[in-house]
Amino acid sequence: MRLAAPPIFLMALLLAGFTSRAETDLPVYGDVLLNGFEDRYWESHSLTNTSPVHSGDYSISVAPAKTWEGLYLHHADFDSTPYVSLSFWVNGGPAGGQRLQVQGLLGKANPPADVYYRFTLAPDAWEQITIPLAALGVAQKTNFSGIWIQLAPGGRTGAFYVDDIRFNADPAAAIIPPETNVVEVALPAREAGSGWSAAVWCIAAALIVITALLAWLVVLLRRSGLGTPRGMLPVSSPPLTQITQGSDAGGGLAARPQERSLDALADASGGMLREKLAAELALFAKQSLVQGLYSQRGKLLETQEQARMELAELEARLAALHLPLQERVRAYEVRIAQLEKQLETRDDEMRNIIHATLLLVQERLEKAKEETTPGRFN
Repeated sequence: MRLAAPPIFLMALLLAGFTSRAETDLPVYGDVLLNGFEDRYWESHSLTNTSPVHSGDYSISVAPAKTWEGLYLHHADFDSTPYVSLSFWVNGGPAGGQRLQVQGLLGKANPPADVYYRFTLAPDAWEQITIPLAALGVAQKTNFSGIWIQLAPGGRTGAFYVDDIRFNADPAAAIIPPETNVVEVALPAREAGSGWSAAVWCIAAALIVITALLAWLVVLLRRSGLGTPRGMLPVSSPPLTQITQGSDAGGGLAARPQERSLDALADASGGMLREKLAAELALFAKQSLVQGLYSQRGKLLETQEQARMELAELEARLAALHLPLQERVRAYEVRIAQLEKQLETRDDEMRNIIHATLLLVQERLEKAKEETTPGRFN
C-alpha cells in the first residue's frame, strides 16, 4: 500500500472557496435614482432626459454653464469595501470636447482637491467609464457618501449625458489563460513560524508509519520462530530414516550434527527472507518519499501559478482602464492592503497563494514607483 498525497479534488475545493466569492453590484441610476442615492444638483439638469439614452427610457442630462458645475449624487455614509470601481456611460452630445472630473466624497467633507479622475468626452457617442475606487481615495471606507461628476478646466462647455451608473462588486479572481505574458518569479521561501504545508505533513506521517511497520515486522518474525526447522523447511523422509536407524547408544549423538545443519539452513533462509522484506520496505519508503516530494513540488507550482494569475488579472484590469501612472500606483497599494488583510484570516494553503501574490504586487508597485518622479502626483 502506498501513501497518497492529499486528494486533488480537496485542493480544488479549497481554491474554489478562495476564488468563487461574488458580491453584488450596487446600481445608482437606471431611469431613476436607486438604493438611497439622492440628487444634490448644482445647475440645470434632468433625471428624465429622453434623448440620447444608453439603455431604458431615460438618461441624466447635465448642462454646466461654467467650470466646476456638474452632477452631485449623495448617499448616507456606507461601506465601500464590497466594491472595487465606479462605472457609468457618458455621451458628449453633438459637439463633445467636455473635460469631466470625477471625485468621491467621505462623510460630510468635500473630497481632497488633488484626488480625482479626469477624461474628455467624444462627440455624439456613448462611452463607458470605469474608475477604481482606489483612484478616488474612497476604497475600503465606511463613510463613503457620494460622487461628483463636474466640468473641469481645459474643455468645452455644453450639455453632456450620463446613464447606467453603478458600483461594481469586487469580482472573484479571474482565471487567466496559461499563455498570458507574465514575469517569471521565484516562489518565496516560507517564513519562519508559518507552519508546514499539507504535503510536508504527509511525508512526515508516511515516514512514521513506515518506521512503525518495520519494527512490527521484526517483532513478528522473532515471535513466529522463523529460525527453527519446523517453522521453515519440512525435513524429507530419507534423513529422518537415517536418524531412526542410528538410535542406538550413540544414535543421539550421531543425529545432532544433522539437526544443527538443518537449523543453519533454516536460519539462512530466514535471514534471506528478512533481507528481502527489508529491501521491499526500503523501496516502499523511498517511493513514498519521492511521491510526497513530487506532491509538494506540485503544490508549490500551483501556488506560483495562482499568484501569477492574480497579478495578471489585476494588470489586465488596470490596462483596460488606461489609468495614469500615479493612479496605477494607488491601485497597487490598495490591492497590497487587501492581501495583507487576507493573510490574517486564511489557512496555510490559501496563505501561501496570497503571500506569493502579495510579493508579486509589491514588485509591480516598486517598478511603477521607479517610473514616477517626485512631484508628479496630482
